[in-house]
Amino acid sequence: MARSPFRIGIYGFWAIALAALSLDAIFDHPANAQNVLRIAAVVNDRVISALDVVNRMKFVVWSTGVPNTRENRRRLSAQILKNLIDEELQSQEAGRLNVNVNDRDVDKAMTDVAKRNKMTKTGLANILIGNGVPVSTLRRQLRVQIAWSRAISRRLRREVRVTDDEVDDEIARIKALRNKPRYRVAEIFLSVDDPDQDEQMRQAALRLLKQIQGGADFAAIASAFSQSTSAALGGDIGWIQPGRLSRELDDVLVKLEPKQVSAPIKTLAGYYLLHLRDKRQPEGSQTGNTVVELHQVMLPAIGTADPAAQIALAGDIQAALTSCADLPKLIKQIGTPESGPLGNLKLNDLSPDFRKAVASLKVGETSAPLVSPSGRTLILMVCDRIEPKQKPVSRRAIRTGLQRGLGERVARRYLRDLRRSAFVDLRG
Repeated sequence: MARSPFRIGIYGFWAIALAALSLDAIFDHPANAQNVLRIAAVVNDRVISALDVVNRMKFVVWSTGVPNTRENRRRLSAQILKNLIDEELQSQEAGRLNVNVNDRDVDKAMTDVAKRNKMTKTGLANILIGNGVPVSTLRRQLRVQIAWSRAISRRLRREVRVTDDEVDDEIARIKALRNKPRYRVAEIFLSVDDPDQDEQMRQAALRLLKQIQGGADFAAIASAFSQSTSAALGGDIGWIQPGRLSRELDDVLVKLEPKQVSAPIKTLAGYYLLHLRDKRQPEGSQTGNTVVELHQVMLPAIGTADPAAQIALAGDIQAALTSCADLPKLIKQIGTPESGPLGNLKLNDLSPDFRKAVASLKVGETSAPLVSPSGRTLILMVCDRIEPKQKPVSRRAIRTGLQRGLGERVARRYLRDLRRSAFVDLRG
């Protein structure tokens, strides 16, 4: 039996790919005891069995919706084995730090996964079993995610502190971007720890993209393969604005349409796939929710055949209306029963012509003459204006967001160091 020991951070991906290809027979004949008891890899002093790889492959195939074909398994197997090796490194490090994760923690994580998939924890377990996936496969993955997150938190508390000045700067940046769109984004990240790995990881990203384009669920692919801490949330990084990501990611994000997934994006750290889940217009441009108290003054029908006379009359009315207090007396003088208050109305609820005429009017200002659906000329006046309230910026949320970003960078460096110091014996 061939052995291929290596330091994972330098030569890992090619060796892993070769080892994963040698496992094809196990996927085709999983019941063969000789196959499933084989050792796929030894990570430092811990074993990853062929059965571990088979069970994770079954879970990935079920959760992502990827057709269970030999070709798809071949494309995904190297990344699955690489992730299992990373998880073993994370688990070993958490153990070294005495990070404990109890069954209740894992039960809660299972419940969260079930809720995201609109089912109960029991229902999720039954579906896994029905698809030949041991529940222990998902529970182990969740246990490692929790342990690694806690290990990162310990390191953050020791090494990283978000200052009040940094929070102030971030709040100022957010306020400056109020007139920029907001994007709901999910990510898949594949790290490149050594330049020699660049092309292999680009190809890995392309394979994942092809699976997604073929109908695989982005969140499930992210959970299974992404090397970002957001993998625990299906890759979701929430609502962001330009400037929160690197320039390379920002440049691509602003060009995406909702529901679209980007091609692999190269950064200094590795390759990303971005999924634009939704897009919101900037708060400052959401004038459609502005409420205006409108009054109309309908001009007399006399002289409607003479447009010039109507325009002149409209001009006289506008000149006489210096404030909303002038309305009752003027309406009485004109004597048109259609004149009077229209009530409090959202700009979005007005006809396009009316909305355009009053959108920029201040309280006490009148519109240009408009033509009603019946063909009569009228003038609108704004007597009150209520702008939509902007949500206050939460310093706690800002601090948490900054810590999350720092934590992501710390996690990448941390795992990279573990890879570089690890000794992995692949059994092919």
